[in-house]
Amino acid sequence: MVDSPFSSKQYYGTYPSISGEINPVFTVGIDNVQYDEFTVQAFPLAMTSMVPLAAPSGWQLDLIAGTNPSRPVSNIPELVQDIVQLPKMVKSLGDAILNPASKMSPKGLAGEYLGVQFGWLPLIDDLRKLLNVQHDVIKRCKELNQLYSGKGMRRRLKFADDTAMTNVNCITTVNTSTITQACSLDIKRETWGTVRWKPVTPPPYHPHDGSQNAFARNLVLGATPEGLANGLWKVIPWTWLLGWFSNIGKFTLAYSGTVPAEHGICNFMSMATATYRGGGVTATNVTKNTLVSGGVAIFQYKTRAVSAVVSPGANMPFIDMFRLSILGSLFAQRFL
Repeated sequence: MVDSPFSSKQYYGTYPSISGEINPVFTVGIDNVQYDEFTVQAFPLAMTSMVPLAAPSGWQLDLIAGTNPSRPVSNIPELVQDIVQLPKMVKSLGDAILNPASKMSPKGLAGEYLGVQFGWLPLIDDLRKLLNVQHDVIKRCKELNQLYSGKGMRRRLKFADDTAMTNVNCITTVNTSTITQACSLDIKRETWGTVRWKPVTPPPYHPHDGSQNAFARNLVLGATPEGLANGLWKVIPWTWLLGWFSNIGKFTLAYSGTVPAEHGICNFMSMATATYRGGGVTATNVTKNTLVSGGVAIFQYKTRAVSAVVSPGANMPFIDMFRLSILGSLFAQRFL
């Protein structure tokens, strides 16, 4: 793949249409109407004006941090924090079970909700990572082998996607008869980034697989200077809130050097696909109706942006229901 920007628009398939014949009930010079792959209306505006998702702020830093061969999967500071907080979490759970009425106030419910979001769920996620350590170690060993293969390691990181589904009724008339073709429009947009890593030093000498597995295990568990630094950043109070506004916490991962390697040009890929599909067809005020509907038209819009500059991103966060619930719980604890 050439690291250069491009934009491509393509149409596939067959335009949704109707075929068959009808006999209107009340005729004015027309007793029978036949249709042969007749298109009821033009493409929906939502399809022809479709645009791909824009690149998020600081996507280069996210891509480098998320694909660096030195990146950790879990980290020791967070595991230690989970162990330290576990007795308090168990006590709070026991109090809720033995005396549920004490948690029924707005402040109590808010505290339990925050305890789940910042205590139990992270603990469960860390335990899941520990259970999958061997799988992650094997995967990292394959990445290291690819890195030193001569072609380098090409990695892909998914960013965001969304899907929208809309029903479109296409209507045409003849005399007093009305023909309705029920169509559907599905729009799916995807974004991802790709980058290639190459070593800056010759591959290390491993007399046996055990040494490479141990090295990969340290990378996965975050037992490296940059892994520990990233873990410490995560356990500092309120850094999660800074993460809503920027991705500065990923700097330690982007510039990890335990595996001496350098990245090439960053590619941001976006693809939007609109699928316009013909559905059932009905007719009113007719004595005969043999109409059938068919056809699927696909419009695909692809773009690629490239960048050699890695910079942090800062933006106003989208206040979804999860973030709104966190803010509401903090407000309840502080003021109720």
